[in-house]
Amino acid sequence: MHFNKLIVLLVFFLTGCGQNETIQKKDYIFGTIVEVTIYGETSDKATNAIELVFNEFRRLHEYLHPWEKSIVQEINQSIKNQEIYTTEDTEIISIINHNKELELKTYGYFNPAIGNLVEAWGFHAEEFSTNRPNSIVIDNLQRNLPHMSEIIIQRGYLRSNNNNIKLDLGGYAKGYALDQAKKILDENNINNALINIGGNILALGKHGDRNWVVGIQHPRKPNSIGSISLSPGWSIGTSGDYQRYFIVDNQRYSHLIDPNTGYPATNAQSATVLLPPIEFSGTLSDVYSKPLFIAPENLKYSIAKELGIDFYMIIMTDGKISISNDMLNLIKWHEEIDEKNITVH
Repeated sequence: MHFNKLIVLLVFFLTGCGQNETIQKKDYIFGTIVEVTIYGETSDKATNAIELVFNEFRRLHEYLHPWEKSIVQEINQSIKNQEIYTTEDTEIISIINHNKELELKTYGYFNPAIGNLVEAWGFHAEEFSTNRPNSIVIDNLQRNLPHMSEIIIQRGYLRSNNNNIKLDLGGYAKGYALDQAKKILDENNINNALINIGGNILALGKHGDRNWVVGIQHPRKPNSIGSISLSPGWSIGTSGDYQRYFIVDNQRYSHLIDPNTGYPATNAQSATVLLPPIEFSGTLSDVYSKPLFIAPENLKYSIAKELGIDFYMIIMTDGKISISNDMLNLIKWHEEIDEKNITVH
C-alpha cells in the first residue's frame, strides 16, 4: 500500500537526555517512509511509545494488505468464490462498515471495492507495469463496477452476490493507522508528537513553544511548494499522481482510479486537505483527498463543502492552484506564486 508523500520540513535534533529531548524513528512500512517524532519526554518513555506505534503499523500493514496474505485477501477470495466468510474479528467488520459509509459520503469517488481495476492497471505490485491495460478489460470492469454497499454483513457472516468486488483499502489504511497511533500515544501519556505515514500526518501537542510545521510536496519538483503550521490535533493528507504512476506515450497514469471511467484521474496533480481534531481525523484526511483529486473540476468545490472541508488546495493538471480561503491564509509559500494562477474559493 502506497501513498503520496508530504515532506516534513523540520530538522530534528537530539538535545540531550532531559525532558526537552526530541526522539525520532523512521522505517519503511505501508510501502512508504513512516516517521514518528516525540518531543519533551525522557528517552526511555519516548522510545517505548514509538516502538508500540511501529508494532501497530507493522500489524496493520500485514492485516490490510491488498494483494499479499492478509484478512483482506481472505475476504476477497471468499467473495470471488461466492462463499460466506465467517469471522469473529470485529475490527475488520468495523473497517468495512466505515468504508461503506465513506463511499456513500464521497459520492462514490472513494470506492475501495474496485481492487480489480487497480490490479488491472498494474498497481497491485511493487514494480508498476510500463504498458496500458487492454481497454476492453477496463471497460468490462467499469461497466460491472462493484460497490461497498453490495457487501452484506450479518452477525459475523460476510458475503456478496457480486463476485467482482475486490477490496483494496490502500486509500484508507494509512489514515486509519494515524488514528490508531494517536490512541497509543494518548494511552502512554505522550503529549507532543508528529506522526507521518508517507504524507498522511497528524500532530499531537507542539514542538516546544511552536506548532509542528510540515511541507506540502510540489507534485512536479523535488522541493515543497509551501508549508503549514499544524495546530495540536490537526491532520493533513495529500493525494497526488507523482509517486505511484507510469508514463506511456507522454501520458501519466497514476494509481488514483476514477470509478466512473475505470481510468486514472487526470484533471489534477495533487489535492491536499487539512482537518481539525474531529473523530477519525487521520482516516478522513486520507480518504477525503481522494474525491478532491478524482472528481471533475466543476464538482470538486461543492464536494469539499458537502464534506465540511474548509482547508484544501488542489493543483490542477496545468499547474494552476485552486485553494480555499482558509488554506490560503494558513499556507506559507516556498516559491513565488503568480496570483493569476490561483483561484480562491
